[in-house]
Amino acid sequence: MNNYIELNNKVENINLEDFLDSKDISGRMFRKLLKAKNIRINGLVAKNRKALLKVGDIIKLSIPDEELDIEPEELNIEILYENKDIIAINKEPFMVVHPTSNITNKTLSNGLAYYFLKTNIKSKVRLINRLDRDTSGVILFAKNSFGHQQVAKQLENKTAIKKYYALVEGTPNNKEGIINKPIGKCEEGMGQCIRKDGLESITKYKVIEEYKNASLLELEIVTGRTHQIRVHLKDLGHPIIGDTLYNNQCKSIGRQALHASSITIKNTRTDEILTVVAPLPSDMVELMDILKVT
Repeated sequence: MNNYIELNNKVENINLEDFLDSKDISGRMFRKLLKAKNIRINGLVAKNRKALLKVGDIIKLSIPDEELDIEPEELNIEILYENKDIIAINKEPFMVVHPTSNITNKTLSNGLAYYFLKTNIKSKVRLINRLDRDTSGVILFAKNSFGHQQVAKQLENKTAIKKYYALVEGTPNNKEGIINKPIGKCEEGMGQCIRKDGLESITKYKVIEEYKNASLLELEIVTGRTHQIRVHLKDLGHPIIGDTLYNNQCKSIGRQALHASSITIKNTRTDEILTVVAPLPSDMVELMDILKVT
């Protein structure tokens, strides 16, 4: 076994299923581990999902080893944070996250597969959150199924906090606010747009720095829709500089000036609140310097 999770029960006469549910173990994972005899209570294999626990009982979940499912490729990746269950990477702009039918190598997942192979992490490569090809910043991967479901549940329950920086045209009249407009796929052309029948989409924004014809915004996405920040800022009248899909090309930066600056989650095995921060990339810093004098 590559990994295991050890939990200490502190509640009298709680059953195994309810106990693990209280620890944010999904029902699907619980059933899979129980069937594979990968749950032990005080060293004995658990056979009954309703087994009553006593205070002080030690519950051990064994996470089986897995084979890599992506071709390893030695690439330069910057690791921001790592524990037994997750790994946070500072994604460079222009890097595809996961292989597709058109792009099969030199993706972030290929590089992480190589890292797993080199450090003897026996797991599939599991992506937790996504970033567009041209967006830089913090991106999370799981090192096992437990880590994946722990953080994915936080994202689903909206307890994880994801913040971004964007350089936009002009400055909003309100220096901070909330954009709450539904987003769906456009009927004509590419991309997403504001639609009455779209999915609920909520973005918080705050002006951090103002320039003559632009500004730096900090954004927090409450929901995680495709192109959410880019669509909301276009609708606000302050599209992201360099966004060729929702704005115009910019000679000073070869992509949309959008960076995933931080993500805050509860640690996978403790109640510690963890914030991972990715510094602004050089191309956005250079663009800021240009905006300050133009």
